[in-house]
Amino acid sequence: MRLAKCICRGHLVPYLAEESNPIGLRNVQTVCIYCNILQGGGWSYYSANMKTALDYVSRTPILEKEKSFDTDFLVDWIPGARRSNIVFEQKDVLVTPILDSEHWDIDQHGFCILKAKTNLSVEKAFEKEKETQKACWYEIEALLHDKFPQHSRIEGYDFTYRVYEQPARIPHADVSRDGAFMQLSHSFPGQDKFWEAKDFDITNVWRPLVGPCEDWPLVILDWTSVDANKDICLNDAIRRDRVDENSLLHYNPNHKWYYIKDQGPEELLVFRNSDAGGTRSRAFHCAALNPDAAPTLSRQSVEVRCVAFY
Repeated sequence: MRLAKCICRGHLVPYLAEESNPIGLRNVQTVCIYCNILQGGGWSYYSANMKTALDYVSRTPILEKEKSFDTDFLVDWIPGARRSNIVFEQKDVLVTPILDSEHWDIDQHGFCILKAKTNLSVEKAFEKEKETQKACWYEIEALLHDKFPQHSRIEGYDFTYRVYEQPARIPHADVSRDGAFMQLSHSFPGQDKFWEAKDFDITNVWRPLVGPCEDWPLVILDWTSVDANKDICLNDAIRRDRVDENSLLHYNPNHKWYYIKDQGPEELLVFRNSDAGGTRSRAFHCAALNPDAAPTLSRQSVEVRCVAFY
């Protein structure tokens, strides 16, 4: 399937060419399904799907006996020690460009898309890191409170800037339900009594620093396509000073992956990793190699991780 870009509001809509004109766009007339306006000619062409490969956790016999784990340090000096017991399998997937940002609901799909201007730049992010983090957080906090008024308090606990660093293409959620409590204990030491009896979400906000982002875009999985009983692999992430728990993913051909094509700094992906009860929708995500990316600047992005209390 091909897509054409709606000239009224920029939506991507199915492009159905006449049989006599299967390639050209000039003589095409169709209705934008979102604007309900008859459109004609002059639309730009978009490929409907991005073909890429992701690294899923293989269902190996060892994981029937052991919980999956990995370390972020070498263990060669320990006889018989392993850094991980995970075997990854590369699977080809199709990633669909998001057609309408307003369609996605974090409570149903695990993620949503917000649009907001920012004063953040690559130069500010790295030349004045502490100052920029503070300003960035004020922007994000105000935006989240406006979008999610049900949250009584939102606290950021991690800011990650990436420039010229290509992350792994392993689908994951940063923390599991138990991992969420581990993360809060580590990020807010001595404050357990404040949050241990409260309901909360662990939420990420991701945006590129420059756009359009073609190089290694962030792809995100629709929670409605996940079999929570079969697809999720809880994983011990062993650090030098602590143990965290995140969630990895087994392959399922029913998975539906999406991304924001040519994402700009004013388009924010907001997604849930986990919650206090471990029952709400969440969004597995990862970076993905875009084989059709133009030879532009490498991906430059900022990600804010936060806890949102109800």
